[in-house]
Amino acid sequence: MTTPKKFEIVEKAKQMWFDDQIRQGFQPTTNPEVDELKESGYLSMAKSTIMQARYRHEIENGDYVAEIDGFEFNLNEALKSGVYICGTTGSGKSDISMYIAQELIQHDVIIIVFDGSQDWQDRSSISHFQTLTNSLINEKIPEQSIVYDISKLSIRKRQKLIENFSEQLYRYQAETPKQDRKQYFLVFEEAENYFPQGCMRARRFENTSMLMSEGRNYKVRFCCITQFSAMIDKQAMRYMKQRYFGYTDEFNDVKYLRSFLGDEAQELKKLDSGTFLYYNGGHIQKISIESYNSTTPKTQIAIPEPKFIPISEKPKETNGAQAITSLFGCLMWLIIALVILSRI
Repeated sequence: MTTPKKFEIVEKAKQMWFDDQIRQGFQPTTNPEVDELKESGYLSMAKSTIMQARYRHEIENGDYVAEIDGFEFNLNEALKSGVYICGTTGSGKSDISMYIAQELIQHDVIIIVFDGSQDWQDRSSISHFQTLTNSLINEKIPEQSIVYDISKLSIRKRQKLIENFSEQLYRYQAETPKQDRKQYFLVFEEAENYFPQGCMRARRFENTSMLMSEGRNYKVRFCCITQFSAMIDKQAMRYMKQRYFGYTDEFNDVKYLRSFLGDEAQELKKLDSGTFLYYNGGHIQKISIESYNSTTPKTQIAIPEPKFIPISEKPKETNGAQAITSLFGCLMWLIIALVILSRI
């Protein structure tokens, strides 16, 4: 989004100044000086108002493209269909996803990262992280961006964790009135673990699959990051229309990606670290990025201690109840004895 020109800002500032004067009961006859507008804050307010109006217009019309150094990123497409990033270790796929996360945060999107590498908590611009030691997660859905460090969990526990979280987030958004819903964007490192072949039909991935297929209606979208494109469920990948393809020489991956890139898939074997083929709307272009590094201070969020409810003791019987129980027992034994005697 381009910055408004100076004359646009000045004209808007004058209009805002005049409107305020009239609201206060004055009838100004002369235009304010630029220095006066600057000192009273009207220039900065005018610039902000113009940029917000342009941003809303571009989002509504689907033509917002973020100005990120080195590459394009269509914000509207990301919030509509998601983002897909692939490449071998060292190709720069985490770097490009951190740039995207930073851009989304600047537009009030809440980023939730599931990271098994501990890379995000070290280098990203997200200030809060939480190290998880089991597949349970706080039932309260985060209202600020956070990195979940899942490096201590097995693959099966990671899958269970994300299934639980997907169910909670879906229910939370569905129960929240439309006008009050916040926009969430989930980032999955090593996404082949959570969206493997056949996952869209598998019962144990049903909540994750449901959130991927229906999440757009509830302001939830995804970024899937993977080393192995051919291992991701084909239906899951089709949801994400904005894609970044980094270096790979894996035979199955190159063969699979040919369906998107055509003959240019062979270029994947020649890409340097930080260089990607950007695919969006059927168009392909080569982009390059620098390594991402943020100096944002990090805060570890403590995991709440589980609350154990003590088992209540069995209520003691009163003397009257004990007497009735004893009498009933004696009667039962007497009946049994009479039956036995009658058969002798």
